Amino acid sequence: MPTIDLPTGATLSYADAGEGRPILLLHGVCMSNQFFERNIDALAASHRVIAPDFRSHGQSPQIEGGHTVDQYARDVRALIEALDLRDAIAVGWSMGSLVIWDYLSQFGDDSRLSGVVIVSQGPSDLTQDGWDYGIADMNTLHDFIRETQADFGGFFDGFIPLMFKDELAPDQHTAFATAIASVGANAGSLILLDQTLRDYRELIPTLTIPHMLAWGRDEKVIPVASSEWLLAQLPNATRVLFEESGHCPMWEEPEAFNATLTEWAAGLA
Repeated sequence: MPTIDLPTGATLSYADAGEGRPILLLHGVCMSNQFFERNIDALAASHRVIAPDFRSHGQSPQIEGGHTVDQYARDVRALIEALDLRDAIAVGWSMGSLVIWDYLSQFGDDSRLSGVVIVSQGPSDLTQDGWDYGIADMNTLHDFIRETQADFGGFFDGFIPLMFKDELAPDQHTAFATAIASVGANAGSLILLDQTLRDYRELIPTLTIPHMLAWGRDEKVIPVASSEWLLAQLPNATRVLFEESGHCPMWEEPEAFNATLTEWAAGLA
């Protein structure tokens, strides 16, 4: 995959396929663009598809520092500018959605973006007063950090089955676990902590850019109720539920996901 050197000193690796209106695929915390393997080529039939690995993730080189959602958003901005992407659709899966919302909070109504797709992510992952749809409360988050520092690979090895409706084939589970483990305990723990403490509930109602919400009906990580909250709060949003998916509808139902995304993109002005 090609790489790009950022002004901060970080280097991002990214997939780049197809031509046409850009679709930017942003992966989840400690994951990689490997989770979009079933989407890139199909979407590239009608779009230019860019799928970066965040700093220290996937095939992007390890780097100390900058492992926050707001810095990842600035990294995405630098990538968009370097590739001169215009009229792009930003697709965020899990933490990738938080990166998009932070991007919008930093750069406002960026004319380079024309639509946003949120895949399996609510406005906050922290369970707290007034928000029951997180993945962890503060005590559980502390446990997560202790566990990832003690055995980073083991923590995510146990998390992977929660991401899917059906059990993965052993070789696929191993491939995902190996890719996740490459992030490393320090960078991985830092971004897990930072992303879980983010809260975009106040921002969401101010966003007028079109949103599509994509959720698996059998979601075990981010409750479907979180998508209902987003649908009620976003000024311009639609929702699609994938009946045979959990946290990863783009992987579990790729044909339906790709067709839905392509159709929605075609309907944007």
